[in-house]
Amino acid sequence: MNCRMHIFPMKHILGFSSAEHPKLIFREDGKVGEQTFEGETRLGFTPSLACIGYKSDVAHHACPNRALNAKQCPTCQFQDVARVYTVGDFTCYPNLYDECQKETYVLYVAQFGADLTKLGLTRQMRMHTRWKEQGADFAAPLLSFQGPDDAYKAEQLLQHTFDLANAVMMRQKISRLKFDKSKAEAKLAKIVERVKSNPAFSSHLYESISIHDLSSHYPNVENPEIVDFIGGEIMGAKSDWLFFEGASGQHYAINMRQQIGRFATLPQEGAQQLF
Repeated sequence: MNCRMHIFPMKHILGFSSAEHPKLIFREDGKVGEQTFEGETRLGFTPSLACIGYKSDVAHHACPNRALNAKQCPTCQFQDVARVYTVGDFTCYPNLYDECQKETYVLYVAQFGADLTKLGLTRQMRMHTRWKEQGADFAAPLLSFQGPDDAYKAEQLLQHTFDLANAVMMRQKISRLKFDKSKAEAKLAKIVERVKSNPAFSSHLYESISIHDLSSHYPNVENPEIVDFIGGEIMGAKSDWLFFEGASGQHYAINMRQQIGRFATLPQEGAQQLF
């Protein structure tokens, strides 16, 4: 077992990423930084929340209202550049509209376990990264568009036509760690074929449609106990679920999405005794 011990001082948690190695994005002393989770790690979180501010097209910005008791206040939600890429709202960033018109947008389907299929939209350059961020077990591109305008319209049409989910809850992801891979791939393949055979979408079919197995990106976790702190050997992450192993070999999971807006601390003494 890796004997390195990572201790985190007080940091304001701004985000968590699992696209490659799991890492924390934080603000400390007015500066934004990143810390990769690896090895033996101990970390707790305050119960209180403070607004994380917002991200523009050039930087992270602290909350102008210094809002408390919320992960992100309404002012910062409205100003966050994420609205450009999630709902196509360019109100705060009209300068990005022409740039986005040059981007290829891809509608894709992502499979979670054997039964749950989500339809998503992302820029082609981020497609594989987005699949991993969401913790998809399998995924396949379906349609491509130049710019976001027609892509968002098509997303709504496909959701209605094929009755696909537009979001997957964290509890749904953790309950599907073990599943029948052959059934999952078959379900996704059936949806792909239905889209390919529908003449309404033929002019926008992705140039190379194939099903991608993403299982090798995630750790092999057995019956994790859900906790609200970190205290063991980091195993990896799937979506915003971070997994670690205790000294006894027990696997644990923490929902890092719930920690955004909180402050990192050392674990309480009672939590340390579990390991």
